Amino acid sequence: MGRKFKIAGLGVILVLILLQFFKPERNSTPLDRELDMLTLVSAPEPIADNIRKACYDCHSNQTVYPWYSRISPLSWYLNKHILKGKEELNFSNYGQLDKADKIGALTDFYDALDAGTMPLQSYLLIHKEARLSQEDSDALCNWTEEEALKVMRE
Repeated sequence: MGRKFKIAGLGVILVLILLQFFKPERNSTPLDRELDMLTLVSAPEPIADNIRKACYDCHSNQTVYPWYSRISPLSWYLNKHILKGKEELNFSNYGQLDKADKIGALTDFYDALDAGTMPLQSYLLIHKEARLSQEDSDALCNWTEEEALKVMRE
């Protein structure tokens, strides 16, 4: 019985080593200032800082990868979250949105903050700097609401 476990263990180790050669493409496109939300809107610096540290890793083209992102299959898990996050809202492409889509994106952003569903709890376990106090969350919600009103008046 012990020999079977050793062989199975070696098989698992071999598979994990082989997986290291297959990694997803990294999400780090150069910043296009003409499209990025935080360069297009007038966000006070505390608001912009909170958006960068709590949202931009998954909702922009400028992901800052942690050390463990280089290990497969963790890299695949992270990539899946990033792709899903960018599909929902990509701050790096904000300038490409039409008026209705900008309002929709800001409304969705507000709703996620207000409901406390963003940032994800799994993200916050490792990224403690991304935790938003109730005061920070309220300030982001207020700013998002004001920004949506500005877009409506444009």
